[in-house]
Amino acid sequence: MPRLLSVFALSVSIALLAGCAAVADDGAAAPEPSLSTSPSPAATKVDAAAVAKADSWLDGATLPPDAVPSESAPETTPPFAYSYYAWPCSPMETRTGYWIITGADVVDTANWLKEHPTAGLIDPGALALSGGPEIDSATLGNVPEQDSLEGIAYTVNRTTDGVAVRAEIGVFTEDTVCPEPPDGGRWGGPGQG
Repeated sequence: MPRLLSVFALSVSIALLAGCAAVADDGAAAPEPSLSTSPSPAATKVDAAAVAKADSWLDGATLPPDAVPSESAPETTPPFAYSYYAWPCSPMETRTGYWIITGADVVDTANWLKEHPTAGLIDPGALALSGGPEIDSATLGNVPEQDSLEGIAYTVNRTTDGVAVRAEIGVFTEDTVCPEPPDGGRWGGPGQG
């Protein structure tokens, strides 16, 4: 009896498999279902030059001498989560870094960053920031050239005993595309909105 059951199960299996290979009305065989859940090769393409550049900008970010790296976003007022730079181009190789500077002021720190761009980059803003201790947040950028849409967007936010700095880094890959801005406008570069 077990052998008869096996033959019956095998016959049912063959009938089901034959149904899966049915021919479409136009005479072409139906495509076989794909069980793969891995992304397409284009989605997993790694641009080694972009990775190296993003890492070098993060590792080489120029911060005031008293800056101490932080593994995560420090508590600030306003919180870093309330703002970020939205890279208009994609795909981008991105990195984020945080530092804490005890006893520092937002305006003084932002102006120090403006005067000391990360090696190989420039600060696209011409004017120094002004204000006093009432200023709780400032943004600025470091870019490879004026009007660039890749670079470092720095945000300086107040903490309870100083400031914290966030660096959002975005680097073009070989496949990066920048869409036209709406209504004939222009995209603001890193740290410029």
